[in-house]
Amino acid sequence: MSSKPIKVMANSADLLNALADKGPLGVADIADAISMPRPSVYRLLDALAHVGLITVRQDGRAQLGTGILHLASAALSGIPEVAAARTAMQRLNDLTGQTVYLCALRDRRVVCLDWVEGTKVTLMLLKPGESLPPHAGATSRAILAYDESLRSKVLEAAPFREFTPQTLTSAKQLEDDAARIRERGYSVSDQDVTVGVAALGVPLFDSNGLLRGALSVAGLRDDVLPHQAEFAVLLREAADEVSARL
Repeated sequence: MSSKPIKVMANSADLLNALADKGPLGVADIADAISMPRPSVYRLLDALAHVGLITVRQDGRAQLGTGILHLASAALSGIPEVAAARTAMQRLNDLTGQTVYLCALRDRRVVCLDWVEGTKVTLMLLKPGESLPPHAGATSRAILAYDESLRSKVLEAAPFREFTPQTLTSAKQLEDDAARIRERGYSVSDQDVTVGVAALGVPLFDSNGLLRGALSVAGLRDDVLPHQAEFAVLLREAADEVSARL
């Protein structure tokens, strides 16, 4: 494949991701966001609108089109962890009232594959399709604790990015945390990604014992941590249910 089609595809992906991250944007904002000349942005918008991936509003701003919904649905249906976890995630949400996450490791990032939204979802940094590094967040640290190969590679990159004053940034902090998670069976994220937000996470294994990801419940700190023991039991039960389906 020549370099020109690859460049067009890369530009298209950048534009769609910009709209996904920032919401509706005008041509000038898009040009700035993806470092592309405005005439090229107009041509790309026309092409993406033609196939339904974007629409242009009456105010002239572009937004994601309904064609994205079909692609997103197809992508989710092809991920076995999503199909296996959805019922258990919905039950967790019903029982706790908190946001429930399903995440998995992809290229040394922990990606949110699916969620069931709780009542305080606007506070959450992580949303479907977005990711966190392995050192921050309940699902990230649950995965890191049980993936020795990943942990050895990650620890070499210390110190780590600080999201809040509670983020674990040193190799020793992360190694000690991993040991506590394995001993306890679940991770505790206490404002290490977003101030005021806490989460509990458990690893997900398939029936062959292969680590496939993690589940978590997240919400306001005062809504999660006082129920830590109760939520941890519910999380482990959900993880067992999902593992039996994988």
